[in-house]
Amino acid sequence: MVGFDYPILLHTRRHGPAGYKTYESYREWLRDEFTFRCVYCLHRERWDGRRTTFHIDHATPVDVAPDAECLYENLLYACSTCNNAKRAVLDVPDPCKIAFAECLRVKNNGEIDALNAAGRKLRDVLRLNSRSNVRYRARWIRVLAAIKTSDPALYKELLGFPDDLPDLRTRNVPKNTKPDGVLDCYFVQREEGRLPESY
Repeated sequence: MVGFDYPILLHTRRHGPAGYKTYESYREWLRDEFTFRCVYCLHRERWDGRRTTFHIDHATPVDVAPDAECLYENLLYACSTCNNAKRAVLDVPDPCKIAFAECLRVKNNGEIDALNAAGRKLRDVLRLNSRSNVRYRARWIRVLAAIKTSDPALYKELLGFPDDLPDLRTRNVPKNTKPDGVLDCYFVQREEGRLPESY
């Protein structure tokens, strides 16, 4: 389903920033890490242009693991709707530990099929099949299908990367366990002409 294809592989972290005192300091890294979309519902920054609607989610809630509040490996990029639904729920599947395509599949009508127990947990905790979420996805599926041939430029724009890609080479980070990741951030890919038109 174009625009709503869950990754077939588990997410392997490309970046390794460490040492920030607040988790909000990791935002630009997480945007790039998770391709500017919600890890749970696949909502894209490009679709509303308001990055304030995206939150930093803790895979393991801070109440349970206060020492992991600023641990990059515990941080995910999520839309406000999914993050608010998840809150402090434990054992919500982590895209770095399980490939979400094994768990969830989006149907043409916007509903999500849960393919296993992990998918059921994601679907139910995040209310992915709520009436408003299904209606939202169905609308985007119809829009993308309609403009694919009628307005190919807009189609590519809506499935493309945001204009304000962060240049992670310029970030002052106390420590970086994966320094080569900055050389492959999406800003650098665009600079070098390697950035795909869409994803």
